[in-house]
Order: sequence, then C-alpha cells, then structure tokens
Amino acid sequence: MAVGSLLFLAVLAIVYHPMMVSDNKQDPMTVERVQQQEQLLALEMNRLQLEFEQRNQEQGQGLQQSQNLGPNQSQGEEGAALKVESEQGPEEVAWHGWHCGVLVIILLFELCRPSMEHESSYDSSSDDASSVEEEEEAETAPRSVCTQHPDFPDTETLEHFYEQHLQGTSKELASTCEFVTGLVNSLLEACRVLICQTFLPQLENCIGVASAFEGWCPHRDSKTYCVLVPLLPPKGHSFHLEMDYTEGTPENHGHILVELECVCKRERLLGDVLCLLHHSEADMSDSKRGPFRVHILCSSSHLDVEKTTHWFQSLIGKAWELMSHNYSFQLSLQPSTSCCKLWLAYESGRALSIEIILGVQRGDSLVFLASQGAEMGHSSGLAWLETFAVQEMLFFQLMSRYAPQDSCHLKCLQILIYLKECRMPTLENKILTTYHFKTALMHLLLLLPLSEWCPEQLAQRLQDILLYLHHGLEEKCLYHFLIGNSALPRQIPVPKAFQNAKPLNLFQHLALEPAAHAQARSEFLEVMEQVRALLPQSSK
Repeated sequence: MAVGSLLFLAVLAIVYHPMMVSDNKQDPMTVERVQQQEQLLALEMNRLQLEFEQRNQEQGQGLQQSQNLGPNQSQGEEGAALKVESEQGPEEVAWHGWHCGVLVIILLFELCRPSMEHESSYDSSSDDASSVEEEEEAETAPRSVCTQHPDFPDTETLEHFYEQHLQGTSKELASTCEFVTGLVNSLLEACRVLICQTFLPQLENCIGVASAFEGWCPHRDSKTYCVLVPLLPPKGHSFHLEMDYTEGTPENHGHILVELECVCKRERLLGDVLCLLHHSEADMSDSKRGPFRVHILCSSSHLDVEKTTHWFQSLIGKAWELMSHNYSFQLSLQPSTSCCKLWLAYESGRALSIEIILGVQRGDSLVFLASQGAEMGHSSGLAWLETFAVQEMLFFQLMSRYAPQDSCHLKCLQILIYLKECRMPTLENKILTTYHFKTALMHLLLLLPLSEWCPEQLAQRLQDILLYLHHGLEEKCLYHFLIGNSALPRQIPVPKAFQNAKPLNLFQHLALEPAAHAQARSEFLEVMEQVRALLPQSSK
C-alpha cells in the first residue's frame, strides 16, 4: 500500500508540477538580474525617504520621521514559523502512512492550483514557454511595496488626480486612432496611383505606433498621433540593410543600400517592368519613367533620410489635392527633415497633428530602420534609426487584453508622464525621457503577475515603477525591454537573434558622464516631489 501511495504521488507531481525557469532554459543573466532586484528593491523606498529628508532639511523644511516597515517583521514571522516546524513533536512523525499521504496530496494540490489558474487566465489557447517564465519571474518580483509607504499618495488620491486631469483619454484615443489610420491609408492609396508608373519606393499601409496607439497619453487630448509607413523597393531593385552597432549607445543605426536586380524574365513574361540592370541609359531616356528612378532619393547608392522625407511630403501634398473635397477640415504640411508632419484644423477650432514615419523592414521581422524614432531620437543623412515601436505597441495591446478589467498599468504611466511633462520646468536636454519610464513599466509587467495590476493597487504599482527606475539610476543600468530579454511572450514577434543578444543598457552613458548622471538623479527627484505634492495637506 505504501508503494502504491508513493507511485500515485509521483504521478501527481509530474502532472501538476509547474515548469521552473530552469526547465525553459532561462537566460542566466536575466535570472541574476531578477534576484538582485528582489534583494535590493526592498531597500529603495527607505533610501528615497532619507534622500528627501536630507534635501528638505537643507532647504529649511522639516519632515516627519519616516515609518520604516522593514523586512524584520516578516523575517521574524518566517523565523517563528521555522521554529514551530522544528519543534513539532515525535507523535506527528508517527502518523499512519495513509493519513500522511492524504495530507501531502492536499498540499500538492493547493500549491499547484494558483499557477494553473494564472496560466489559464493569461492565455488559455497558448502553451508558450514564455508565459511560464513570466510566472516564475513574478515570484521574484519586488514585493516591498505591498505595504503602502506613509509618505506616498494612496490610491484614492491618485484616482482623484486622474479624474481631474486625464479621465476619458482612453475612450477618445480609440476612436481618434481609427480615424487617423483610415485617413493616412486613404492618402497612401492616392499616392500609389501617382507613382504606379515610376521606379520609386512602394508604400504599404500604415501601422499605428507610440503612446496613442499603445493606449495611453499624458494629456486629456493627445496632441500627436504617430504612424509608421513601410517602404518596399521599386520593381527591379532591392534594399540591403547595413547595421552600425556602436558600443555604449542606447540607439542603433543602419544604412539602406539600394541595388539593381535582374528582372529580364518578368519583363519578357509580363512586360510591366524594365530591367534597369540590362537596359542602356539610351533606352531609359526614351522611357517616361526614366526621370522617376529611386536614385534621386539616394546619396552614394544609399537611401537618404532627408531626400526620401521631402519626396514623401511632396507626394502627400499632391494626394491631398486629389481628395481634399471629401473632408471638412484643412490639412497642411509642417516642415520636418525626418518625418511627414500633417496638421489638421477643424472649423470648430479643434486641431490634430499626425507624424508619418518612413521605415524599411528588417527581413521578415517587425523591426524597422526608420526615418525617426517613434518616441526616441531622430535620424539624419544616410543613418536610419532602428526601432521596435511595432513590438512595443503589440506588447501593450497584449497586456491590456489579459490584464484585469480597468487595469492600472496605463494609468500609472499616464500620471507619471503628466507630472514629468506638465508640472516640471521644461529643460532643453532632459536625461530622463518618457521612454525610460515606459521601459520600467514594461519590465514590471513581466515581473509582476497581471492580477496585481487591478485598480485597487494603483498606488502600489506606481510606487513600484519609481522604485525600479530609481534602482536603475543608482546602478546606472536600465536594460532595453526587447533586446536580450529571453522572457518575452511569444506573441511578441522579436527575432531570436535579438532575444539572445547581449542586453542593451540604456543608462550606460551615465556611467561615463557623471554630470549627466547627476542631472538624471535630479530630474528623478523632481518627479518624486511632484508625486508627493499630490498628498493632502493634512498628510504632509
């Protein structure tokens, strides 16, 4: 009977045993980072409080003594629990075998049930190993904020602030984003008609990217909507991407080489294209398509950012002339050397800005070399900026799909960026950008279970983001979310080469520039001061 019970327990453990991170060949560097975060982030809020006290004392302001709910209490409880277990009497060891077996079965079932429920709530139709990695990482995520810090606004205060300044943003964004993509695609359709008999780049339908299409916006009315338009090589041409990876820089660039390809076979069979590789210049001079060749957009056989942008702007202007009679607003082109900026003005006084970014796809991935970063830097000359804006948009859509109803993850980012951009003095060269705050949030969305982003935990999760970013500033290390992150859900189409690459540190330049690091810490403390300013006067 004892052997039968052991066999039954072994089968039960195999069936219900949740997959460990090691079972899925987790990246050792990722595991090490998570373990370090678990140990260090628990101390960050107390360190922040001490910094605020020291700073305010120098300004002659007194702060109340920080209430430190340290880990000693939890450690004491754990020690007591271990002590109770060690002091169990010998009569408990002498239980009957069948009695002990029943208790072990119940214990195994209770331990396995939460992980099974979490898997099914996240994606019941997928057996991706990445979802298991997310669950395992969530166990090592920072838990220091489960107790609300006394010097931090509570959820009720943050909700009231959100209702006053940002309420209604999501509903307006969804409908406006749909309108923007529809308008841009209509313009692109007219552009295709204009260039159908040329050897110029072909235009695909746009892809909505950046904050508005990710579902959040730091303003009640979004000022700018950003879309990416993929470029395809003209018939008889090919684009070859030449990457330029510079050590220590948070942004990668590349060049787009334009080469001719032989299309003689297609010319003979279909007759819809000329093989430029095997036709003489005299033949091309007789063709009406001769002057409209892609080389007018190139410098030294490489696609030029400014030339391509100016060509596209001119093309959009001509397309609008063909279709303006169908719309009741005025559309004008704004000057730019890295994107096509459209300004829509309505008779009611409402205005809308659209930025159209041009990009060339890297192979069959959704990584692009773009004329401008969706929320980061700008390209110039022959250098095009590598962007993961499409993957980031898909990630936020995935999280919103499986997160609890009215999840607070987007509210956290909206509140922080609103305080950063609208409440702080404007600096020309800020070190901390919106992208850094967004990166911290994306990491935490994988580290913490999605069930912990319910509306009631708004204050705790916002505090988590600040702790994560503060730890990154102290260590001068904030890893890019998509490069070198092997724990990404498989629903996010990132090539294995990027997931297995060395993690890219967005704060690496801070280790080399002490002045920049000091400025970044100062900017972070300003954001913290703005968050603390939301506290009711009686609580300060």
